[in-house]
This record gives sequence, structure tokens and C-alpha cells, in this order.
Amino acid sequence: MNEDDVIEGTINYLKEKNRHRDSFKILQRCYAKDGDHGIDIKCAAYSGVTISNRYYIEAKGTLKVKDNSEKKSKFETEFRWGISQIILQMKELSAATAYGIAVPKTEKEDCLRLMRSNKGLKKLGIRLYLAYKADNGEYYAEEMKPSEIYE
Repeated sequence: MNEDDVIEGTINYLKEKNRHRDSFKILQRCYAKDGDHGIDIKCAAYSGVTISNRYYIEAKGTLKVKDNSEKKSKFETEFRWGISQIILQMKELSAATAYGIAVPKTEKEDCLRLMRSNKGLKKLGIRLYLAYKADNGEYYAEEMKPSEIYE
């Protein structure tokens, strides 16, 4: 699953999660195929004209090496790079702002291994979004909140 698939699945999840809001806007979507730079997903959900929720999410495609020519350090390096991009976007910490990293669902256990006992990520409330391809061919995601991730 590539990064653009993960972005699409995560946005589909966020739209569905916020369907009860007055409106939901994608403020920024950076696709790897287009060579875009910056945080991959910035969205806002509105109640009336007031933003009720904000999302800042960095997406990564499959992080595991397909052959054994490289070590697992590539996975860890890419994951840490994604986390650092999110942390650099943190202008405020509030209950209405969700920061996270989105990866293919197949990467779940390795991501949890790196996140679970990390007290800094827990304090920042970094979330994990797990993208997958549904039976209908569309991409979707699941969200793991801090209470489901950290020890």
C-alpha cells in the first residue's frame, strides 16, 4: 500500500467520523505522486462556523522492506521521520486537535512496538491511523486513540 492510498483511506475515515458535523473540510492534502511537501493531511470539522475538531496527520506507505537486503532499521527510520514531522506541526495542544501518523494496517504491530512505552508520544497524544483496502476496493482507515496505544 503506497502513501497516497493511506492518505485516501484516512481522509475517507475522517469524513465518515465527522459526518454529523455541519461541514468537514480538507485544508491540505499532499500526495507523494505529485511531489507535494508538507504535512500530508490537514482537516477541520465545523459546528456552524466554529472549528470543532482539527486533524494533522502524516502518512507513510508500507514501511517494511520487501526483501531482506535491508534491515528493519529502514522501518524505524521512516516511522521516526513521520513522527518528527507531526511534532514539528504542533502549534497547540488541545482536546480539539488530533495529531497522528497514518500507516497501512499491516504495519500496526511494529508501530505499536515503537509507540506503546514512549512517554513523550503519550503526553502529546499522538494517534495511529491504520489504512486498509476494503472489499469494495475503496480505501478506509481505523483510528487508535492514545488510550488504546500507550501503557
